[in-house]
This record gives sequence, C-alpha cells and structure tokens, in this order.
Amino acid sequence: MKKYLSLVLLLCCTQVCLSQSILTGKVNARIAGEVELNISRDVWYQSANSVYSKIAPDGTFSFSVPGDDPVFVTLHYNKKEQQLLLSPGRPLHVTFAGNDLPGTIQYTGKAAVENGMIHAFFPPRPFFMKEFSAKNEYGKMSEDSLLHILLPAILKEADSLRQLVKKSAIPADIRASLATQIKYYYALNMDEFSSVLSSYTKNPAVQRWQDTLMHITGIPSMQEMDRSPYAGYFLYACAKYEMRRLGLIYRKDKARGQQLLVEATGLPFDSLMHLAKTYGDEIIAVLLAEKSMPAPQFERLLSNRLIYYCNDQELPMARKLMAGIDEHFAAGKEAENGHKGIAALEAMLEKGKQNTGIAFRKDYREISTVNELLAPYQGKIVYLDIWGTWCGWCKVEMGYVPDLKTRMSGKDVVFLYLSNDDEEADRKWREYVQLNGITGEHVRMSNERIEKIWKELLPGEEARKYPTYFIFDRNGRVAVKEAKRPSDGEALYAQLSGLL
Repeated sequence: MKKYLSLVLLLCCTQVCLSQSILTGKVNARIAGEVELNISRDVWYQSANSVYSKIAPDGTFSFSVPGDDPVFVTLHYNKKEQQLLLSPGRPLHVTFAGNDLPGTIQYTGKAAVENGMIHAFFPPRPFFMKEFSAKNEYGKMSEDSLLHILLPAILKEADSLRQLVKKSAIPADIRASLATQIKYYYALNMDEFSSVLSSYTKNPAVQRWQDTLMHITGIPSMQEMDRSPYAGYFLYACAKYEMRRLGLIYRKDKARGQQLLVEATGLPFDSLMHLAKTYGDEIIAVLLAEKSMPAPQFERLLSNRLIYYCNDQELPMARKLMAGIDEHFAAGKEAENGHKGIAALEAMLEKGKQNTGIAFRKDYREISTVNELLAPYQGKIVYLDIWGTWCGWCKVEMGYVPDLKTRMSGKDVVFLYLSNDDEEADRKWREYVQLNGITGEHVRMSNERIEKIWKELLPGEEARKYPTYFIFDRNGRVAVKEAKRPSDGEALYAQLSGLL
C-alpha cells in the first residue's frame, strides 16, 4: 500500500524528529494523479522510503518530511526525476511541466538558492563522462596525461563549485551538505570513468587511476555519509576497489592473485569461488571490506547493500548480508530494520511459491538444443528472454514485463525465460523468479550449456548480449531475431501481434 503525505519516511533512525521540511509544488499539464518523493542513503532507489502526494485538481501537491537536518531527496513524476535538498525552516516550492520534470522545473521559496545550485552543479554526466563508450577521448589519454592534465581539470572544476557554495548566503549545515555532495559526485564519476578505461578504451593506466582516486578521496566518514547519498554510494565503490585491484593481479598472475585473496579474506580460494558463484562477485568485495574498513563504515556498507538487495527482491544475498550484520553488529541500530526487510521478503517468497503462473521446466538440466527448448510450445508464438540474475539491465527490463503481459493477455503467446546462471545459483534463480512474480516458462543453464543455444541462435556471431530477445513462430522458427525489449512497449506489441 502506498504511503501518502502524513506517513513518516523510514530513515533508519529511531529518534523522534521534532522538525520538518516542507515541499510544495504544481504540475502544469499533468497527465497522472500523484507525485513521489524518495529518500536513499546511497543514491539507489529505495521503495520503502517513498511517500506519495495526490495531485489536487489545480495541479498542486505537498509533502512534509520529518527530520532536523538537511536531506537530499528525489522527486519522481511521469518516469522523470529531479534531486532536491530539503531543510527545516526553508520551504521549497517547485513548478514543472508534466512531460519534462527536470527540463522545466523552477524553484521558489527560501530553499530555491541551494536547489538552483543542485540543478546546475549535477548534470547527468560531467564533462569527462559524457561519452560512456570507446568514443570517450579522455579514456584514450596516456597515464601521464590522465594524472597531470585530466585529474587536475576535474579537481579544479569540483573546487570551483565548492567555492561558490562557500560564498553563498545559505546556512552552514546546508553548505556542508552541498560541498560533500559535490566531492562525491565527482569521486563517483571518476570511479565510473575506470570502467571506460578498463572495458572500452582498454587503457593500461586504469589501475593507477583507481589507486590515485582512492588515495585522494579515502573512505567516507560517517558524517559525510549522513550528509550525502553520493558519499554513501562511494563507500560501496571503496569496497569494489579492493576486489578489482586483486582481480587485476589475479588475471595477470593466477597463483599470486589466489594467494593475496586467501590472505586478505582468511578463506580458502575454492570457498571464495563457491561463494562468488552462489551470491555473485560482490560477496568477495564484502569479505575484503570486513578486513579493510573501520567497523562503523563496514556496518553501514552491510546495511546499505542489504537495503539494495531487499529493494531488488534478491533474497539469497540479502540473507547473507543479514547474517553478516547479525555476526558483527547484532546490537546495532541497523539489525532491527534489516530483519524487518528480510521478513517482508520471506513473506513475499511464500506467496510467490503459490503462483501457479510460474512454471520451472522439469527437464531444464537436460535441454541442449533450441528444438528441445521449444518442443513443448509447438503451435504457439514464443517470446524468448535470455537473461541472468547477475544482469542489472535484465532486471530493469523485468519491470516492464507486467505491462507486456497485460497487453498480451488472452493471446496465444508463451513467455519463455532462459537464465544464464551456474548450478550454485539455482536457488537464487528460483527465488528471484518467485519473489518478482515472473509468470511464464523458466529454464536455467550454466555458461557452458547456454553457449550451445547461442551458437544455434546466432551462428557465426561471437557477441553475447544480456538481455537478448527472440520471437519464434508457431513452427518453432525464428521469426524476429533480436526482438524488441519489454521497455520498447508498442514496438514490441506490434512485433508479437503481427504473428498472431
């Protein structure tokens, strides 16, 4: 059930808040009936921390957010969003067009100054990340140019923004929040720039770039994370850094890499690989963080990632993180909230297990050809979704599946899901499907087994993109290669309807 205006946002604090921040607004040319406000400790959307305001006939809405300190929030409307900074005693009023929240938003009220800064200071991508691809010219720089030309330019830009904040007339606590948000906005983008260097431009300077970033930024303090969700997410970047550093060594020298991983975690290498296959690579990052982070930051990391996996409805990893909190911080403030999140997921799982629309193929371990995969569906149109529980974009697309199935309700279409997950992740796969109510036919294959299917579907092609979609006709032949995604909406509906 959605929470409306007067309900308290759960911010993982137990103190009674006597102050509140006021946000009012008006939607021009509105096309829906409510506006959403979400608060997150580490930038990821957290469904439990959302409240909604019904839009009045004149287009107005309002929120009252409890709390004594400035808080970053995200305003959502019509699948668009805008970050805001709310503070007690500094009411904010926003107006925007219904079809373009970030592009048309205007600010009035005491908090207009700081929110105008946010709008100007935090574009979707800073200058060095506007191309997240091999076309990024900065990613092709030499190590010397990266460290002595690009890095100083980034730090200079960030510092100039902090100086603007410092000189502004806004209260000191708001200046501190903004300055911290600026620091970690650039740090996070510099961390993501590492992916350009490693994955797209294949720049050998990537490790030096990462080492330098961590040296100049460091692990966020608890105060910084309380001020800025960007700082909260950079804590996760710190955990990933150590895993990537050792992973790079492992790729160059397997024996040395194994030795360092074992020394850093205190676990046998085979056990580490089993954990990675069961829960995903992130579990290695968590184990390394346990040894390298101060206890308060490690507790916050575990809690933030637990919230993330609860929100993502991925129960095995959520349980594992909860076990870590119970082992190290059972008496801490995060444990109680964590157990509530786990209990909610367990209840959802039990409900999902009763969903008769979900069918796990009994023969999924024996299937080795496309004909065997499609055999039960002769005479029907089949929409094949090739995905994996480890694939973020696959999960994003799953969010559009309910609309797809509503549109195709009563039609002679089979929804077939082929997941690329190892045997160790069998439970993770089943529970993800059940928790998310993904009705249809389900098959799981390891990487080795699914490769045979790929070679049949895409003979002579080496690329393996997740997710990928195919549509088969009633005779089991490929009718549409690389079909539209669920998020493509009408374009996909047209492809399916054209075969019915």
